[in-house]
Amino acid sequence: MKEAMLIDLEGFYVEPILVPLSQTGITENRELLPAEDGEEPEEIVTGYIIAEKVPNGLFSPRWDFAVWEDYQTELADAQDAYDQALADWYALPEEERGERPVFAEPPRPECWVEGMPQEEIDAIRNAPQPISEMEQLRTENLELKLALAELAEAQQTDKLDVQLALAELAEILIGGDA
Repeated sequence: MKEAMLIDLEGFYVEPILVPLSQTGITENRELLPAEDGEEPEEIVTGYIIAEKVPNGLFSPRWDFAVWEDYQTELADAQDAYDQALADWYALPEEERGERPVFAEPPRPECWVEGMPQEEIDAIRNAPQPISEMEQLRTENLELKLALAELAEAQQTDKLDVQLALAELAEILIGGDA
């Protein structure tokens, strides 16, 4: 068994599923609709199974059916060209054949594409990041230290004011200016 991707009818990734090792390419995912009034149940295509891994880095993976179909056309054309070259090669007398033709598979395109609009990707990337619990605690700790320093300064100022007032009162009581 290996992992494959279940996609919806528009090609968007739905979930991973397990398939046989031999499964390749695209397979229709079908479901039976319940029969009504004695009719035969109807089988409908609800999505597809893609036997290829989704590349990393896609926010909303989508299978590009047009790219896949173009590749399948190129592959079929390459196979036809190889079959013709091989038939021509066999048609020659053995002493005139030369090298046996080799099948040249066209380069495999990447069929998984980004399905999310660029504006949404930018919004996700530029969204403010929540601060971690540790960073939150550091900020709160700093705010508390500042508040304590302000309280200590205010207390010192109050203490000096009280001492000054007591000195003035003692001077008055001892017989100073009144």
